[in-house]
Amino acid sequence: MSQNKIALVTGASGHMGKSVTTQLLNDGIKVVGTVQTPEESTDFDNHPAFEKYAIDVSNEAEVSRLVDYITKNYGQVDFAALLVGGFAMGSLAETSSADLEKMYRLNFLTAYLCCQKLSAQMSSQEQGGHVVLVGARPALDPSAAASMVSYALSKSLIFKLEEIINANTAETGVRCSVIVPSVLDTPPNRESMPDADFSDWVTPEQVAATVAFLASSDSDPLRETVLKLYGNA
Repeated sequence: MSQNKIALVTGASGHMGKSVTTQLLNDGIKVVGTVQTPEESTDFDNHPAFEKYAIDVSNEAEVSRLVDYITKNYGQVDFAALLVGGFAMGSLAETSSADLEKMYRLNFLTAYLCCQKLSAQMSSQEQGGHVVLVGARPALDPSAAASMVSYALSKSLIFKLEEIINANTAETGVRCSVIVPSVLDTPPNRESMPDADFSDWVTPEQVAATVAFLASSDSDPLRETVLKLYGNA
């Protein structure tokens, strides 16, 4: 894989972000990884191919500055894994407008703003670019969404965003894919569901391997891709 490939990973310090960043760096890709504050440390702060960038990815002006910064310093953005997001429980009766707005901003607006700026930049690049978003199983399964309404609704917009971006794939050279993990095997999830069979869950490393495949030239034939990483959950 080209040493000159440049990737953006939002949420690089999260459980999924750490694994994805590790895999991309191991594959020889330069990574600009976002964190929330300049003081926040990552496992990669001293890695020569990693640059930490503090940003609120729900702020349009900051996202514009981020994409401009990457292109000014590295010339291009070949790949992006937009991993920032959050989770909330709540039935239809329990979900307030504030709950909806919080999940909308965290799960959709962050992805939308990055996609908007990245699509414009990648469209100007000879080789285009590839953006990977994170969907959610409840967004595809109404029965699973019943107990997490704000989360499911916010994630459902991810799939529509992917379709809109891919509608002009042939003309722009920009592709968008969605990965859909079921339950991610992380310490917080194990703590909240101690009686579950953890072996049924999807590991961050499995997600990272999938994202790395999408970042590679092996994924070039894929279009309008939705990959369901459900494991046995």
